[in-house]
Amino acid sequence: MPKYYFKLQPLLDKEQIYEDECVRGLRVIQGALQDEENKLGKLKNHEIKSQKELKKKKQCHITTAELKVYEAYFERLDNDIKNSKRLLKEITKKMEAVQNELLKIMKKRKALEKLKEIGKEEYINNLNLSLNKEMDDIAMTRFNNKQRA
Repeated sequence: MPKYYFKLQPLLDKEQIYEDECVRGLRVIQGALQDEENKLGKLKNHEIKSQKELKKKKQCHITTAELKVYEAYFERLDNDIKNSKRLLKEITKKMEAVQNELLKIMKKRKALEKLKEIGKEEYINNLNLSLNKEMDDIAMTRFNNKQRA
């Protein structure tokens, strides 16, 4: 019995490889997103702790030099937070682009797999029809031979 051959199998294999690459890329981007979210959370926590510390020191009379140090620190912290938020937006855009690409690839691969299934079913049906026809021919030949004998 001949085996079914799907003519678009090389294309299906390429789509599967491309899908796997996109999934790996998406995981990398998700890891970067998680790292950046953690970094932003830590920066915000540092800012809150420093603000509380500054409030405590204000009650105990703070010098202008210390106040300038805190001011510079808060400016740097605000810049770091802004940069982190900007990076989060960029990473999110990249992730959305990869997700959209992955969605397209998956749709294409599923369509190819559906074509393969349909083709295989047609092949099996045609094979069964030819086998049934062959069996009918054998049965007719035997019947005709018995009638002659």
